[in-house]
Amino acid sequence: MQWSFCQQTSLHWLHFDGVWCVFDEGSSQTLIADRVLAGTLMALESGCRTDDEIEQQVFQDLGSPHRPTLHTQIHDALSFLDSLALVESAP
Repeated sequence: MQWSFCQQTSLHWLHFDGVWCVFDEGSSQTLIADRVLAGTLMALESGCRTDDEIEQQVFQDLGSPHRPTLHTQIHDALSFLDSLALVESAP
C-alpha cells in the first residue's frame, strides 16, 4: 500500500522528555506522539511511501529488536493518522 500526507498537512515538531509534540498547521491538530508514531511521520516526511519503505526507515531509526511488534505498531500508527485525515492511502 502507498501512503502520502493529505494535501493540507504541514507538520511542526517539538521534542521534550522523550515525547514528541506534533502540530499540524493544516488541521490545527496537536498530537502527542510516541517513538513509533513520530518515526512513522518522519519516514513519510523523508519520502517513504510504501509500507515496506516506512517500516525499514522506522526500524533503522529506532533500532527496535522486535520487528514483528514494530510492524504492528506502524500499521496501527498509519491507521490512526488516516483516521485523523493527516495521511491517506492508495492501493
